[in-house]
Amino acid sequence: MTETCLAEEQLHRKPGGKEEPHYYVYLLEAKSVFPNGLVLPLMSEFLDNTVDEVSSKQDCELKAFYRLADRLKAAFPRLPITLLLDGLYANGPVIALCRKNRWEFMIVLQHDSLPSVWKEANALQKLHPDQVIARTWKGRNQTFRFTNDIEYEYGSNARSKQTVHVVVCEETWEEVDANAKVVTKTSRHAWLSSVPLHERNLHARCNEMARSRWGLENDILPEKRQGYQYEHVFAYDWNAMRGYHYLMHLAHLMNELIGLVEVVAELILELGIRGFIRLLRGTIEGPWIDYKRIRHLQEQKPRLRFAS
Repeated sequence: MTETCLAEEQLHRKPGGKEEPHYYVYLLEAKSVFPNGLVLPLMSEFLDNTVDEVSSKQDCELKAFYRLADRLKAAFPRLPITLLLDGLYANGPVIALCRKNRWEFMIVLQHDSLPSVWKEANALQKLHPDQVIARTWKGRNQTFRFTNDIEYEYGSNARSKQTVHVVVCEETWEEVDANAKVVTKTSRHAWLSSVPLHERNLHARCNEMARSRWGLENDILPEKRQGYQYEHVFAYDWNAMRGYHYLMHLAHLMNELIGLVEVVAELILELGIRGFIRLLRGTIEGPWIDYKRIRHLQEQKPRLRFAS
């Protein structure tokens, strides 16, 4: 964020009703999420006020999503993909695009979003009270209620239609608060699913897939506060700033993968990440490196075994 415009591509807004605008750099990020919780950067799309030369409106996240989706499809035309999206994307055009690209999805359904879908889901739930699954996951007592084959109408005169499936998860668990007392916590989550829901796929789609989206939000924390210093302004030139972003993400990707190699994972477990970095730096700088052995290893095919 800056108080002066450094590039015409920057977006602006007036926080707190101030007269003078503040200028920002926003970007939309596609990341790969793995069952073990690993999150890796995949593709970035910068919000850019120079992209649309016709409209006077600023670029926005939804516009960037369509650009990113086109690039994602072009790069991986046959890859089976499931998109994990927040509530901003719970709309007909996004769902239609996913279906066109043959992508599955789990999209957060907020309580005040798509009222017609909620109305039909609640009505159908009364007709199918048996569509309830109870289970325990990570110490949480969960109750899933799901409704399939809801016809969602949207667009001009509701001429467009999409079939969606809704699942609601209510859960309770116990925690010890700051006063050392056991308190009961509750939470409620709802999603739109691209495929019908049933007992055999609820856990996989909700707990293992949809909730993994939170890992995407948590993944930005190391980049901002844990070594990458991403909040710092490293460049005032737009292209230089973009270049730094991509280099930083390449470094993050390599760090995540290296940390999964068995021998490195054992050292990190023993020394901690900062201790491992000090060891690595000392090894590189130290005079005890056996250059003949390094050259010998370079001639062999590398074999990296990832920790399970």
